[in-house]
Amino acid sequence: MYRFALFFVFLFGAVAAHSRADEFKQLPPAGIEIDAGIRGELSARVADLDSRIEASAKGSADADRWAPDVEVLVRAVRLALDHNGFFKASELKDAGMLLDEADRRLKAAMRGDRGLKLLGYSGRSSEKPTLVVGGFTSRIDDSVQPYGLVIPAGYRVGRGESRLDVWLHGRGDTKTEIPFLKERMTKVGEYAPAKTFVLHPFGRHCVAFKFAGETDVYEAIEHVSRLFAVDRDRIAMRGFSMGGAGVWHLAVHDPTRWFAANPGAGFVDTIVYQGWDKTKPFEITENRQKLLNWYDVLPWTTNLRNTNLIAYSGEVDKQRAAAERVTSLAKQEGVQYQHIIGKGMGHKIDSNSAKTIDAALGKLASAKTESPRTQIDFSTYLLRYHEADWLSVEGLEEQFLPGRIRAKIVGDHAIEMTTSGVTRLRLDFAKSAWPGDEAKVTVAIDGQTVRVSDTGRATGLQCEIVWDGAWLQAMDDDPALRKRPGMQGPIDDAFCEKFVFVSPSRPATHGKVERWIDREMQYVSKRWQTLMRGKARWVNDVDVTEEMVSTCNLVCFGDFTSNRYLASIAAGLPIGWSREQITVGNKTYNPVSHAAVMCFPNPKNPNRYVVVNSGMTFRDFSNISNSRQIAMLPDWAIIDVDTTNDLIFAGDVVADGFFDEQWKLKTEPTNDRDEAAND
Repeated sequence: MYRFALFFVFLFGAVAAHSRADEFKQLPPAGIEIDAGIRGELSARVADLDSRIEASAKGSADADRWAPDVEVLVRAVRLALDHNGFFKASELKDAGMLLDEADRRLKAAMRGDRGLKLLGYSGRSSEKPTLVVGGFTSRIDDSVQPYGLVIPAGYRVGRGESRLDVWLHGRGDTKTEIPFLKERMTKVGEYAPAKTFVLHPFGRHCVAFKFAGETDVYEAIEHVSRLFAVDRDRIAMRGFSMGGAGVWHLAVHDPTRWFAANPGAGFVDTIVYQGWDKTKPFEITENRQKLLNWYDVLPWTTNLRNTNLIAYSGEVDKQRAAAERVTSLAKQEGVQYQHIIGKGMGHKIDSNSAKTIDAALGKLASAKTESPRTQIDFSTYLLRYHEADWLSVEGLEEQFLPGRIRAKIVGDHAIEMTTSGVTRLRLDFAKSAWPGDEAKVTVAIDGQTVRVSDTGRATGLQCEIVWDGAWLQAMDDDPALRKRPGMQGPIDDAFCEKFVFVSPSRPATHGKVERWIDREMQYVSKRWQTLMRGKARWVNDVDVTEEMVSTCNLVCFGDFTSNRYLASIAAGLPIGWSREQITVGNKTYNPVSHAAVMCFPNPKNPNRYVVVNSGMTFRDFSNISNSRQIAMLPDWAIIDVDTTNDLIFAGDVVADGFFDEQWKLKTEPTNDRDEAAND
């Protein structure tokens, strides 16, 4: 228990923070000082509600249906109290209002209210939209995350499927849970189309709906789909400013999910938007350049062919240039879409443009949906984004390099495809049941002909095709270790799904590394709680359960002797770490002053990651702009722990690299400073 106890001493302030975070913007910023009496009153109410929620949940068979909708209000106040997160005096009154509503909901839940009724919707048709807020339990960290929902005027419970617009909000450094919930309870928002629900995800506050914020968007959609019937063919993705940036990347990553995408302003890349094409704040190595292909929109532009895009820019808005870059490239690729310009507008949507956009979306929503799509042109740089309707990319020649499939249904039992950079693909027509019988389908792919049969259990053709010197149907899933959707790296990918931090129970072998590990544990825990508004769940290395191994990415800190879980899997990891050296292929590094960082399929469960000595890789340097919130490390790295400046990286990165598509080390690290290695 030595290290577990020591970590919490560090976490709660016994040791001064190492990073000089005051050199960059704090996010969220520090709040105002509040009266001790008011603090005490709010704290007492939070504690009372926490106790009552816990007691009521224990006696409820369906607590998961109602507890998050109560807890979300209490948690908002608790976080503000715990993290100095009151930014205006008026928010103290708002906190009281949220606790009043939590009390009402708890009593209503005990009477049996659930769903929209619990949130405060009467069930009766209204002449105006009804505003409600709720919460869902994140699958990533079990934290309760908030959302707002606009129920359209005239809606009656039990009505058929409804269109859903998802609105992604703009940046607000101080718009944490209390201000967000207050706004969603009192303001309709930018758009409220007729007969349309509008979902407002919180998206982890201020990360441009990337990483965990992106996962939350999908979880929020699934959550509200249990409250009312959502027309899955009528979901639109919309937003402005930071939210516009979110729409851009969600549109290109998952284009067939949305019947339309409507980005307003927002950045579309990092290098140009930040001006790093002129002055670079750190070296943009080959690996770092590749990592930009995760959230930069331009490389994915051809995917806009698979959705209906209506972009908006103010005529004199500086962010207009970003949209114009996409428009220019799209035209070169033969992709056409509307780009509406608000006359004389800066960073704002004018009423005339808003009406034009709403009318255009309404027309698109009323159009007949083609199922299955007869043509798909889909590109991906990362297997996290692998699906376009009935087509799924299951393998790439190399992550962060383009893989593209152009597919067309050309007959009752015939498909034509051309591919580049793709090694494995899946066809899944369960939604449309195409071709309607069990006859074989002819797939003409890259000049070959493959006759495929249905291997799935659902209706419609389901099969996989793999490249093995020639294209052929894969009759069984290949159990060999390989990069596949959801298990393709890099390090930051592990924090987009369920994870738990694992602390070491012993001190590291070398003192410098020990102190660095302590600092990093403190840093990643605080950053997850403050920036990602999440719950930092820690477990000691000797207390890792089989369930955790089965369901969680394990984020382990320590060397391969101090962390007993790492010690138990060390033989199955591609990087070696002993008292004498850290070994990466034919390179070795001094373990006295270096630490290994990586993500890798857990040898005890290759369907989940084990992460070594890293949290999210974008640090305080990124707080000033969402366009800086990018993956900064690939699959592995060697860190010099003697470094004192850890605002951009956790230390000097002396070597880093991607594992290959079979999760093996490449011949040579692609970013290696020879002087750091013990050759």
